[in-house]
Amino acid sequence: MRTLRNQSIRLACSLVAVGTLAVATPAAADVVTDWNALAVQFVNAAGRPPGASANLDLAMVHVAIHDAVQAYQHRFRTYGPPVPGAGGSPIAAAAAAAHDMLVARFQIPSTNAGLIAQVDTAFTNYLTAKGLAINDAGVAVGQQAALNLVLKRANDGFFPANPETFTGSTEPGQWRPTPPAFAPMATPWLGNVTPFVLKDREGVLNEPDPPLLTSGRYARDYNEVKAMGRRTGSARTPQQTTMALFFSGNFQTILNGVLRSVATARLTDIGDSARLFALALVSSADTGINVWNNQTHLQLLAAELGDPERGRRRQFSHGARRRVAAAHQRSAVSGLHLRREREHRCHRTRSPELLRRRRVDVRRNHQCH
Repeated sequence: MRTLRNQSIRLACSLVAVGTLAVATPAAADVVTDWNALAVQFVNAAGRPPGASANLDLAMVHVAIHDAVQAYQHRFRTYGPPVPGAGGSPIAAAAAAAHDMLVARFQIPSTNAGLIAQVDTAFTNYLTAKGLAINDAGVAVGQQAALNLVLKRANDGFFPANPETFTGSTEPGQWRPTPPAFAPMATPWLGNVTPFVLKDREGVLNEPDPPLLTSGRYARDYNEVKAMGRRTGSARTPQQTTMALFFSGNFQTILNGVLRSVATARLTDIGDSARLFALALVSSADTGINVWNNQTHLQLLAAELGDPERGRRRQFSHGARRRVAAAHQRSAVSGLHLRREREHRCHRTRSPELLRRRRVDVRRNHQCH
């Protein structure tokens, strides 16, 4: 059985293949990988609510970097309006784009002054380390690329002013608050955020209807989860336990670490590196948006159709069965958010599929062809 790390590597490598990126001799870290590591650090420190909202922060940072680099290279179309007449250092431009986008994101939903100050310091120190002045002409290029993207994505539904409160239902298989806080869903609005590049949602993430709760197949799956998921005396192999422990980590930290490894080892041009991260992270963001859209709206759709049983069946998916089984058995990973597995699974299978199936309009929407 493949390890989860291998599956994450397959995700990153498949995105490289789909993007037909140039592959050359091994390279060193560049401004793109440097600011990816910084962005992951800062976004993790931002205290975003549980869920996939951090995906959107990282996608915005790397699309801004991509557009800043393309102001010089003109190899790929930009997501936002192009920045004309670029001068100065492209390294300064990429760093400024990342800096300004992080500052913009950390003012939503309210200003995080402490974190913004850390981003400012990191930017100043980075330019100094690279021998670049704060007034390098490239800084203005990066700032404009970031601003163009902020304006293009204004009112996209990220942290709306009056978010809905979603408490789910007590019906079998439907989402509900969980202990210890029994709080409402943290980011129910995420499913309504405007996708970055997805042309349509139909058929991308919807799974076939799960079996009826009274069926033999459901009972078999339920018992399998109990047997494989328990902490002691389980039917797992040692490798499967290692996979479960690996999966308990922060998925974005894992994915971005893999992308940095690929970029550092395989890419020599910052344009290719910027494009790799932009493609990977916008597909990850759109995957998260659609996972949340499914979670919050399937049971509402079933109610509108007058078929509550269908809603229960659709909501009682593989991830839901894992949660119920875990309620009866102590899980192998203490404190693991059990719904996280479904998001991981969607990211490693649906993100590359989104690109492979050409549901990205590279000329009109993302425009990074």
